[in-house]
Amino acid sequence: MLTHNDVKRALSLYNLGELRSVCSAAHGLVNETAFAETSTGRYVIRRNQRRLGRASLTLRHQLHAWLSSHEIPCPRLIPAINGETSVEIDGRIFEVATFLSGEDYCASRPAQSASVGSVLADYHEAVQGFPGQPSPQAPRYNPSILLGLTERLLQRDVLGDLTLQLSWYDRRAAELHARLTDTDYAKLPHALIHGDVHRDNMLFLNDDVSALLDFDQVTIDARIVDVADALVDFAQGKPPQNWSPWGVYAGPLDTERARLLLDSYDSISPLTKGECSALPILMEVLWMQGNLRRVLTTAEAEPDYHIEVLDQGRWLAEWMQQTRL
Repeated sequence: MLTHNDVKRALSLYNLGELRSVCSAAHGLVNETAFAETSTGRYVIRRNQRRLGRASLTLRHQLHAWLSSHEIPCPRLIPAINGETSVEIDGRIFEVATFLSGEDYCASRPAQSASVGSVLADYHEAVQGFPGQPSPQAPRYNPSILLGLTERLLQRDVLGDLTLQLSWYDRRAAELHARLTDTDYAKLPHALIHGDVHRDNMLFLNDDVSALLDFDQVTIDARIVDVADALVDFAQGKPPQNWSPWGVYAGPLDTERARLLLDSYDSISPLTKGECSALPILMEVLWMQGNLRRVLTTAEAEPDYHIEVLDQGRWLAEWMQQTRL
């Protein structure tokens, strides 16, 4: 956690006036973040984790400048006295950004879901032509990933407690891979995706997105990866009766808010025919993958718990097959 002294030392390298108060940010698990008020205004102070490295920081700072010049609502990084957008103290890297006002997402305001779609489309349009190149990563929701995860769990399930559930996952993964092969996936429109679209990374003023935050996960991938993530978090519906609380997700989509989000996105950056076909597949992959990974990371849990987790992924996948977005 950033201390008052950490913030004071960092701000001493900026021309931002006298420090008056410091408080920890409500969100931000990877990087230590605090809000500071000085005699010149409010700012966000962040200490970056070493594992992210200089190359990642340089790319992200370039992206912040690029997005600001394209009127995307994101924080502006403030130059230090030496003109750089980061400073180093005792081997740790600090940065200071403008403070953007906003509130958390409110599911009872459907127009906020529409605003998410608009801002995400604006972001994807804005990053076209961005010169920075992130380190390559594997596709996020390619159906072939499911085949690998299922195989690992089948090998681990030596007592056969999960055979029935995993056999269904294996068959469904093969069906999805036949409909969206690796070659098909590679042909989808790709972009520098945000890679971490969820409620902690957007703020709202009334019905509009006031801030898009946290660009640590940017990578080149199919742009509908961001759309799928947005749907899961900003169009999440109520859980059905007898919904298990042990799975990864709180419920299926609310189709009204999902449609608002997709229509708003499409009005700015129209989805291709291939993307429209692939998006429901990616939704299934996302839900199934999340629950498979939960089972993988809870090896010591009781079989009944793993069965409930896997059943949730299956329920969501089957719901997607019956639902038209």
